[in-house]
Amino acid sequence: MVLHRVHHQILRSHHLFEPLDEAQLNELMSSSQLLSVDKGEPLFRQGEPADAFYFVIAGAVKIYRLTPDGQEKVFEVIGERQTFAEAMMLMDTPNYVACAEAVCPTQLYRLSNATYMRLLQSNSRLTFALLGKLCVRLHQRVNEIETLSLKNATHRVVRYLLTQLVRLQSTTDCSFELPMAKQLIAGHLSIQPETFSRIIRRLIDEKIITQDGRQIAILDRPRLEQFE
Repeated sequence: MVLHRVHHQILRSHHLFEPLDEAQLNELMSSSQLLSVDKGEPLFRQGEPADAFYFVIAGAVKIYRLTPDGQEKVFEVIGERQTFAEAMMLMDTPNYVACAEAVCPTQLYRLSNATYMRLLQSNSRLTFALLGKLCVRLHQRVNEIETLSLKNATHRVVRYLLTQLVRLQSTTDCSFELPMAKQLIAGHLSIQPETFSRIIRRLIDEKIITQDGRQIAILDRPRLEQFE
């Protein structure tokens, strides 16, 4: 496929594609698909053949598994300029281990695992970029396991808010927009949506944060960090 000029620049800014020369990038994109999906549309289901990974141009995708009683456990919500399912290329299973579904209208590239693996064999910088990405994901999962195992619901919510604040990479801006609906955040934190709402309300009543829709402003970060 012919790569859109803006998309070319976006892909080039991501570390999984930056090491590719023009011929290699063209080879990868020739076997890719540009998809536009609606809210609620699945990208893949658990158990389906894992023959591709994805790069989000715009929108968001949730990664989740279904519990035996049919409840969703959301692991992550992937936003724009992020990849997902790339770890499947290095796993010992031929099938996806989770489900992926758009949480809003989303545009993304579906990229061939087989083509990317061929490129890995001839480009060591690409190999290290992929390993670096997977190490970051592993570190995130370890932190989440620690939070879910050792902290109560309030600590989980506080930790989540602080994580969103850190992602701003700003020393002055203390406000951010929640990246997903409270039901998804609650599922990600393994708590009920009502519990999440109660904790947010308590933080507002204590004048530690304010909320306007999905917009959160941190009024007192030291108190938030020590809040129990």
